[in-house]
Amino acid sequence: MRIVQVSPFYSPVVGGVEEVVRRIAEYMASRGHEVHVVTYNRLRSDGLGSLPREEVINGVHVIRLRPRFTWSHGSYSPELPDVIRSLRPDVVHVHVWRHPHVFQVARLKGELGFTAVLHGHSPFHTLSQLGLVTWLYHRLADAFGRGALAAYDAYIALTSYESRVVQGLGLDEGKIHVIPNGIDEDRCSADLDSRSGSAVLYLGRVSKSKNLGLLAKSMEYVRGKAKEVKLVIAGPDEGLVNEVISYVRSHGVKAEYLGAVSEGEKHRLYSASDVYAFPSTFEPFGITLLEAEAHGTPPVITGQGGQVEVAPPGVVGLWARPKPRDFGEAIAELLTNESLRRKLAYQARQWSQRFTWGRLLPKYEELYGKLTA
Repeated sequence: MRIVQVSPFYSPVVGGVEEVVRRIAEYMASRGHEVHVVTYNRLRSDGLGSLPREEVINGVHVIRLRPRFTWSHGSYSPELPDVIRSLRPDVVHVHVWRHPHVFQVARLKGELGFTAVLHGHSPFHTLSQLGLVTWLYHRLADAFGRGALAAYDAYIALTSYESRVVQGLGLDEGKIHVIPNGIDEDRCSADLDSRSGSAVLYLGRVSKSKNLGLLAKSMEYVRGKAKEVKLVIAGPDEGLVNEVISYVRSHGVKAEYLGAVSEGEKHRLYSASDVYAFPSTFEPFGITLLEAEAHGTPPVITGQGGQVEVAPPGVVGLWARPKPRDFGEAIAELLTNESLRRKLAYQARQWSQRFTWGRLLPKYEELYGKLTA
């Protein structure tokens, strides 16, 4: 089977969507399929044309198009239709709803007759996370792009929440297949006896969209009940970390920022932490929640979205209203209630094993086979 994946970015660009695309592509190549990834020759914020036009990475043929124009994480290239025509694919698997390539591939499908799969990645963020201009574009795309959405043979949703949202856009429920994101097989430490009962971790982008202000303000309420608490933040800073760290320290709480960290350091941080704080009010999925759970680190979440399914409250962690006192008191409850923390830690590890790549990747091959039979 000749499979083409179309993605906004690909290796060496690192990110959640990129990891999913890479996993699927390399798995399909290992299964003997001919796999191409068509993406754009750019980095996230710069580097236009800095990567090879074509190369083979771990058995996957990568083609990088030079975009005509770019914005934020979006790109448009008029080359895309001709490249796909030249590849004569059996399946075109398109990633991230609303990007221009979603509409380009929808138009090509009728001409070339391939099977088309849209992997939406649940980009249904709130106005406060996006800003007005992006939010308005999303509303317009959702209103006027429904014909393109309906042109796809299948839609892959990360969660049942996303499934409900796209049904609200008019997509037939029978076309929707829920396949969550995955984590590596269990290689994680969960030695609860070695933990201090005072370490709170946030790992991810330090940005306004992640609602780090809520976490910062909540820490003074945590300190009121857990005196020796320390907040550790790791991940790339988008201009917010100094403000967050300064606020936390000004309220008598120890705080440390580690910057972006390696995979090995991520494992160490999860294993050394007692609570994983996740203040975002909407997440498409929340892969760091699964990673924390695999290490026996129960999360505290808020809001609604994919995070509620990835970290079901009362099963793997706690949910709190997006208010500083409520969020802080939930964190403090896990820090000070050892029996509850241990119970949720055990259940979190069990839950996370439902989401290993070994369980999930065969679902894509099964779906392709069913659609092309």
